[in-house]
Amino acid sequence: MQFPSFDLNGRVALVTGGGRGIGRAIALALAHAGADVAISGRTTSRLQNTAEEINKLGRKSLVVTADISKLQDIENMVRTVVNEFGRLDILVNNAGINKRVPSLEVTEELWDSIVDTNLKGTFFCCQAAGRIMLKQGKGKIINICSLTSQIGMTTIAPYGATKSGVLGLTRSLAAEWARYGINVNAIGPGYHETDLTRPLLENKAWMEKLMPRIPIGRVGTTEDLMGAAVFLASDASNYVSGEIIYVDGGFLSGWNWNL
Repeated sequence: MQFPSFDLNGRVALVTGGGRGIGRAIALALAHAGADVAISGRTTSRLQNTAEEINKLGRKSLVVTADISKLQDIENMVRTVVNEFGRLDILVNNAGINKRVPSLEVTEELWDSIVDTNLKGTFFCCQAAGRIMLKQGKGKIINICSLTSQIGMTTIAPYGATKSGVLGLTRSLAAEWARYGINVNAIGPGYHETDLTRPLLENKAWMEKLMPRIPIGRVGTTEDLMGAAVFLASDASNYVSGEIIYVDGGFLSGWNWNL
């Protein structure tokens, strides 16, 4: 059985933080589904590697070096994508930063850097893309949230605050922009193996505590996020807005007492 509503041929996507990890996986997923994909980030070499993989799939790619904590970079990024492809149909706000620090040791500088990238940057990326999508009369925005959008975790208070904010932002924009044909949703990854999470996942004591919390019984891969991304980017989700899909192996469903 085929589902043409999942087909992204003719669509143009922009994935922030697309050089590695979750952003890279989502960029490749959208390309697999038929989209041409622009990827942005701070490290050009990583972006170029992802772009080459997109090209091998027969899709067009575009590398845009940008720091989304800076409004001018965001505006230039979106303008570059539209100038190159003529439109922007899908935005994935994946770029984000985190640092584990006890709350009593969080400095103003650290707070500002995390908030400026994760929350301010996400909002202004939505705003810049939203202006284009509103004129087109259609668009898909996918924000990347976190387990901390739903529950509290120690030593990452600034990160948790931003990811809770991103979920609130997702719902607010979904309500405001639905009349213009723009769907705004979110994906909430659980523990997935990436460069950022690898130090935790290589910690045996940490893993012994973590695994009973994941009913599926394993840590996720970035490929586990691909299906949710394609669904939310495609016409299959045209009647879905303001929602979050947690891809967490059942982490938030409850404790697996059988282990």
